[in-house]
Amino acid sequence: MTKNTANDTDIESHSFTASVLRRFIWIYLLIATALALTLVYVQFQYTQNLEKTMLAQEEAFVTSTTQALQKEMQIQLMVLQMVTRSKALVDFLENGTLSSKKGLESLFSNLASTFFRYDQVRLLDIEGKERIRINYINPSVEIVKPNNLQSKKHTHYFQEGIKQPQGKVYVSAMELNVERGEIEFPYKPVIRFATPVINSEGKTVGLMVMNYLATELLQNFRDQMGLRINGQGMLIDPEGYWISNHDRSNEWGGSLDTVSQKFQDKYPQAWPTIQKNDSGIYQSDHGIFRYVSINPFSLDSIGKYQAERAINLSVSEQSRQQNNWKLIIFLPYDVMNESSFFYKPVGRVIIASLFIGSAAILLLLLIMSEQKRRRLRYDLFIKNELIDLYENAPCGYHSLDKNGYVIKMNQTELSWLGYTRDEVVGSSFTDFLTKGSVPVFEQFLKNLHLDETIEGVVLEVQCKDGHTFFVSTSATSILEKGYFAIARTSAFDITERIELEKRLDHIANTDVLTEISNRRHFFKQASQMLESNDHVSLLMIDADHFKSINDNFGHDVGDLVLKFIAASLQKALPEEAILARIGGEEFAILTSRINKKDTLELANNICERLANNKIKIDDQLTVEITLSIGTTQRINANEDLNDLLKRADVALYFAKTTGRNKAVQSTDEIEA
Repeated sequence: MTKNTANDTDIESHSFTASVLRRFIWIYLLIATALALTLVYVQFQYTQNLEKTMLAQEEAFVTSTTQALQKEMQIQLMVLQMVTRSKALVDFLENGTLSSKKGLESLFSNLASTFFRYDQVRLLDIEGKERIRINYINPSVEIVKPNNLQSKKHTHYFQEGIKQPQGKVYVSAMELNVERGEIEFPYKPVIRFATPVINSEGKTVGLMVMNYLATELLQNFRDQMGLRINGQGMLIDPEGYWISNHDRSNEWGGSLDTVSQKFQDKYPQAWPTIQKNDSGIYQSDHGIFRYVSINPFSLDSIGKYQAERAINLSVSEQSRQQNNWKLIIFLPYDVMNESSFFYKPVGRVIIASLFIGSAAILLLLLIMSEQKRRRLRYDLFIKNELIDLYENAPCGYHSLDKNGYVIKMNQTELSWLGYTRDEVVGSSFTDFLTKGSVPVFEQFLKNLHLDETIEGVVLEVQCKDGHTFFVSTSATSILEKGYFAIARTSAFDITERIELEKRLDHIANTDVLTEISNRRHFFKQASQMLESNDHVSLLMIDADHFKSINDNFGHDVGDLVLKFIAASLQKALPEEAILARIGGEEFAILTSRINKKDTLELANNICERLANNKIKIDDQLTVEITLSIGTTQRINANEDLNDLLKRADVALYFAKTTGRNKAVQSTDEIEA
C-alpha cells in the first residue's frame, strides 16, 4: 500500500513537472518568438527613422550648397554682362586706339583686383589672337606686354565661344589651367566664360574671355563637408571625375594623366543609378548615397532679385551639359550604427536580459515601458531640434504685435543686433531701424493689415554698437476674429548684395579715366535737376588744341591733362553743380541757383584758372592748356536738356572760332 502510494506520487509529480515544463516551453517559445519578431520590427523601424533623420540633416547642406554655387555663377554672368556692354570693346577691336586700350586695361585690372576671382581676363580678336590680357597674381594685377600675347585660335573655348550668337555665353567645364601646354602648379581650377563681342552692325568682331578661379569656391565646399557626419562629400563632373573629394588624391582625373580613377571605379554599384537620375537616395551594401544634380547656371533656387532679372546673357546648352555636376554625400552604415541603440553595449545587455530572465507579463510590461520611453525621448528630441532650428537658423525670425512691438525674436537676429532678449522684447521694432527705414517699415506694417503675406521689403537695421546692415524682410499676418493681430517675420542679411549693386552702379555711372560722371549718368542727373528747377544754367567746355597734345606728347600725357581738367573743374564748381565728361575732351556742367551773370562769371573764372595753371607732367615736361566755354540758361519750363545743349554748342563754337580761351553766352555775344 505504501509502495503503491509512493509510486503514484512520483508519477503525478513527474506528470506535473512535464506539464509545467511543456507549458513553459510553449509559452516561452511563443513569447520569445513574439519578442523576437517585435524586436526585428522595432529595429527595422528605428533604423529607417535613424537613416531618415541623418539624411534630413544633410538636406539643408544640399540646398545651401546648391544656392551658393548658383549664386556665385550668377554673379559672374552679371560681371561679364557689365563688361561686354562697354562700347570701348568694339571701338578697340575695330580701331585699335591707344586710349581705348588703356581704358580697357584699366577696366579689366579693376575687375581682377576688385573681385579676386579672375585669374585671367582676355580680349581676343576674330582670329583668336590675344589683344589684351590681364593676369591676376594675388595681390597684384599684371598687364601682359604685347610681345607676350598668345594665339588662342585652337583652344576649345575660342572655337566654341566665337560661334555663339549675341547674348549667348560659352562656359567651359571646370578644369586645371594650362599655360603653354603645361598644367600650372599649384593647381588652378578654372571655369572659362566666353562671349562674342558684337558691333553695331551685328557682326562678331572678337571674343571676351574671363577665367574664373574656382580655388576658393572648392575650398569653401571642402570646409563645409568637413563639418558633416563623416566628411565624405563629393562633387563630380558629368564624366564621373572628382572635382572635389575627401580623398584629394582622386581629384582632377579629367585633367591629370596620373589620376585615372572615376566615381564608378570606386562605387560601381551606385554609379548607374546616380548617373541616370537627377536626385535621389541609393542604398548600397556599405552605406547610403544622397545625390543631387547641380547645374550652376540654373538660378531657380536663389530668388529673383532685380539684379538677377536684369541679366540678358544666357548660357549655351553645351555649357550647361558639361557643367552638370553632381553633389554626393556618402553615409556609411558603420557611422550610422555608432549612433544606433541596438549596436551599443547597453542595448545588447537589455535584449539578452529580456530573453533570459523575463516572464511573459513582465516582458510585455518592459516592452510597453521601453516603447513609451523611446516615444518620449523622440518627442523631446524633435522639440529640441525645432527650438534649435528656430533659434539658430541662418536667418532672423521675430514676431510683432499689431502696433509693431516685438513679441519674440530668435537668437540669430539677437546676435546680429547685439541686444539681449530682455532688451528687445516689448520694444518697437522701429527702435532697431535707421531713420530712413522707419517710414518703409511703417508702410510695411500698414500693408500687413490688408494682405496676409508680404515679401522682399528691404530695411536698414541699426545695431547696438552703431553699425548698420541691410535685410530683406518677409512677413505673414495672423488674424484674430478677422483682424490683424500678429506678424511672423523673417529677415535675411543682404548687405553683400546691396554693396555689390552699389559697386556695379558706380562702375556704370563713372568715367573710367577722370573718375567723374560719364555721359550716361550726366543725362540721368540732368533730367532730375530739370524736373525740380526752372532756373538752370549749362556750360559746355572743350579743351583747346587738345589733339596737338596727343600728337606731340602722346595719349598718356593727354590722359593726364584730362584728369587735371576734371580735377580743376570740380574745385571751381558750386556744391549743387553736376560735372561730367561727355566726350573725348568735352565736359559739361549743369547748375541751378545762379543767374545769367553769375554763370558767365563762373565760366570766365574757369577759363582763367586753367590758363594760369601749367600742368607739370614730369621734371622735363610742362603742358599748358586753355578752355573754350559756351553757356546758356533755361528760358522756360518746357525746355529739355537737348534744347540747352544745342544753344550751348553754338556758343562754344563761337568761342572756338573767335580766339579760344574764352567764355561766350548763347544770347549776348553771338547775337552781337
